[in-house]
Amino acid sequence: MRRGLIHALGALLIGGAVGACGSSGTGVSAENQTIKIAIIPPSTGALAEFGSAAAQAWEYAVAEVNAAGGVDGQKVELITMETDAQPATTLRAAREAVTQKGAAFIGAVMTSPEHGALNRQLEGLNALSFNSLGKDDALTGKDCRPNAFRVVQSTRMDLNALGQMLDELPGKKWAIQAVDYSTGHTSAEIFKEAAKRAGKEVVFEKYAPLNTTDFGPYISELRDSDADALFAVEYGADGVAFVNQLAQFKLIDRFKTVLGFNMVSEPLFKALGDKIVGFYNNVGYDVNADNELNRKFVKGFQEKYGEQPYYVHADNYLAAQTLFAGIKAARSADPGKVREALEDLTFDSIVGKVTMRGADHQLLRPSYLGQVVKEGDGLAFKVIASADAAQTSPQPDPACRMR
Repeated sequence: MRRGLIHALGALLIGGAVGACGSSGTGVSAENQTIKIAIIPPSTGALAEFGSAAAQAWEYAVAEVNAAGGVDGQKVELITMETDAQPATTLRAAREAVTQKGAAFIGAVMTSPEHGALNRQLEGLNALSFNSLGKDDALTGKDCRPNAFRVVQSTRMDLNALGQMLDELPGKKWAIQAVDYSTGHTSAEIFKEAAKRAGKEVVFEKYAPLNTTDFGPYISELRDSDADALFAVEYGADGVAFVNQLAQFKLIDRFKTVLGFNMVSEPLFKALGDKIVGFYNNVGYDVNADNELNRKFVKGFQEKYGEQPYYVHADNYLAAQTLFAGIKAARSADPGKVREALEDLTFDSIVGKVTMRGADHQLLRPSYLGQVVKEGDGLAFKVIASADAAQTSPQPDPACRMR
């Protein structure tokens, strides 16, 4: 069994009460029996590029299933809304999509704070959300809700995988630089637990707000620490700014290990360049996974878009697979029936056979550790370790109450 690590980003959804628009709240248009799904990705800010990828994956999944005759004989329609990744904006968009446009399923919401706000409103809207990006543990803990499903690995799942490998990564004294919201703090706390078990010491810990462009003050303090390894949780444009400024301060070569959590990813390779060769990062999705559904997905996606999918594409496609599997199992697009059908449902997916755990609505799936390597004229992830869900998934949080 290959030893363990991780996947990555950072992430999450809505609010309101159901209005009467066609058969709003059933997920199916009364006029033409079309299943309506709202996607609400960020279109501005540090996460806009990831938002575009999330939307692209849902569009691909819907086009593919419609070409095959729909889901259980029903066509699927996407309703695309926009947000700036702020919970209030996302809630307004979700409410409009459900009450005015007839959607009852929601995807492509990005951050954990958005999902935390959205989860509390889902039952009132009679809508289901499919979280493919928000990793904060509380979303399947105290903030879990019956109508919320998470298909991406939780922070603890990925970091439990990391913990299996941490003792083998060079460096004894670790610094932590993380985004100043829930996922960043949760990641840091879990990393500190893993570091202690591995006999490592955390000597520096700082948090920067999302959309930080000047990391100079943080890097100055980091430079003055005696850390010889770095764990960083910075996303999108923030991650690019942090790594570039780290290089400007000539600090990269000082660290024996740079381990990112959702910090470096394929769409950022060009902007970051060769300076990140050798960096480690959680890799939630293995594009080279050898199963029939993944090979078909990668081939079709590459033919359509001229590039291989990466984890944001894959996790959003997986969210669509999960919803479609629930509708097929329920033989209905009624949200209540789909919710019941999904609980403890096992199905084949692009990441292999997976199960939606009924106790907390967490999808049980593998995690990976990758290292950035040179490949041809560019960069790629080499998956160097993996761990399956049996190794990484904690027991359901008692704070999660589904009934």
